Formats: sequence, C-alpha cells, structure tokens
Amino acid sequence: VLHGLNDFTQVIKRGAEDAGKALGVEVEVVGPPGFEATEVIGMFESMVQKKVDALVVIPMPGEVWVKPIQEAMGAKIPVVTANITSDGSASEAWFGQDEYESGVILAKELTKQLAASGKTDGQILAGICKPGVLVLEERYKGFRKGLEGSKYTVTDAKDVGTENTANYSAWENQAIANPAMIAAVGLCSMDVPNLSKLKTRSGGKWLIGGYDLNTETLDALKAGTAQVSLGQHPYLQGYLPVLALVQHLRDKKPLPKGWINVGTETVTQANVGDVTPRETDRAAETKWYADHVAKSFGEMGTAAKPLPKPH
Repeated sequence: VLHGLNDFTQVIKRGAEDAGKALGVEVEVVGPPGFEATEVIGMFESMVQKKVDALVVIPMPGEVWVKPIQEAMGAKIPVVTANITSDGSASEAWFGQDEYESGVILAKELTKQLAASGKTDGQILAGICKPGVLVLEERYKGFRKGLEGSKYTVTDAKDVGTENTANYSAWENQAIANPAMIAAVGLCSMDVPNLSKLKTRSGGKWLIGGYDLNTETLDALKAGTAQVSLGQHPYLQGYLPVLALVQHLRDKKPLPKGWINVGTETVTQANVGDVTPRETDRAAETKWYADHVAKSFGEMGTAAKPLPKPH
C-alpha cells in the first residue's frame, strides 16, 4: 500500500512486483493519486478485509498508522513498513535509508559544489513537501548539522506541498521571496524537477540539491541545472519487504526485527551517466537489483539494526 502515486512510488511498485515474479507470489500494489492518509488507510483496511497473507505499507504520517497496523496484525496478518517510519506501531520491520545521515551527506556535497562555483557563504533555501513527517524532518535536521562549521546558512523548511503543480508554484513564490539565495534544497522527489524547470525559466544562478533519481532529476544533473540528488533505492523499498514476508510465510524464517538499511547514493554530474541506465531501462534495473540483493541482502535477519532514533 503506497502513500500516493508519482514517479518515485512507481519505482517502489516495480520493486515489489519484481519480487513477486522472482519468488512466485501474487503482489498487488495500490495507492491513491494524492497523498491523503485517509484514502491510504481505506485501501489498507480493504486489504485486511480481503484477508491477504501479508501487507507492506508506507505509513505517512506515522502516528495515524499505529491503530490500522495494530488491527491488521490482530487479524493475524503480518505487516512491515517502508520509506516512512511509524513510531509506536506494532510492525517491527522497517526498510529505508538513514534519513538524518542523508541530510548530512547532502549538505557536505552541496557545500563542495557551492565552493567550486565560487560561493563561499550565503543563504540556502530549504523546502519540505509534508511538514511534520518524521523522515523529512530528519533529513532537514541532518542537513543543518552538515552545514555546521561552514559560512552557509539555511532557512527554516518552507512548506512546498506534494501536488506537483502546487509544488512548482510554492517554489516559485519562495524564490521570489528569497532573491539572495545561493542554493535551493528540496527534501522530496518532486522538488528537484520543479526547481530545475523554475531555474531554467527564470534564469536563476542558484544551485539545486535534493532527493531521488527520477528521469527529470537525472536529466537536470546531466545538464548541470541541478548539482546533487540523493538516491534512496526505492526499488529495494518495494522488493525487500516482499522478500522478507515470503521468507517468513513460506520458509518459516522470523521477520527481521528493526531497520533494514537500503543505503544512500550520491549522484552528481560526475557519475550520473553510470546511474542513468539502471534508473531508466526496465531490464537493466531488474538485473542490477537482482545481483545487488543476492550480494548484499542474503540474511536480512542478521542485517537488521535498531530503528534510527529521532534527533
């Protein structure tokens, strides 16, 4: 059950479906066009009523998912979560990246790019598509941490919304309100594409950093319009939960207890050519991840760590 439908969540869907094909199980992926929790919970509850064998959910925001997850597990349906944490829920396995550390990584890489472009100080504009969502707040806190000791400052995280057109408009308004900014950083998948369009249309000279590796973002990195984007392996956030559940149900292995770290990738103009084939060619993606899963996730039970603590 996805938290919404866009280019980013389509990659999670592909990962889950590929896991189903590889393992010989039926996988159904659903999600609403918008990112409305009430719709997602309705879809999740429908799956519970259908008595599916297991569930994977992206629980945004985490606090509203404690009860639905508890009720599903009370109905003897195992539930694991991915991408966004649900602190306090009965689900014990979560699949995602170290969000706080990713913010630190993003800050370090962006400051390198700023220095290389001759900007040694100044203000960075930050935007958050869904204020209050823990993983996004952690990214922002990590970004602030990564700037410590530098002459760069960052604004508070401005609400830029999840809907694509509204997101573009919000960034446009923020760019007008912050004419002296030297860079803009978005914490969600739709931000880099919209910032890149805005920069091109407005003739902006500011740098762009953010998250995820959709085609528009990769094109912007290749063209030099955007400077850095972090990949969080959404394919694995679909594939690995299905794999863990199948191993649990069919092979009687215990579910992982805690956090399975899917890893963080730093992509810039220097290495975007290496990443693009995997991210844009369906067959290449399936092959690359099949090899990666076999090499890096053979025993998820022993790989699980305690869930990252909020900072």
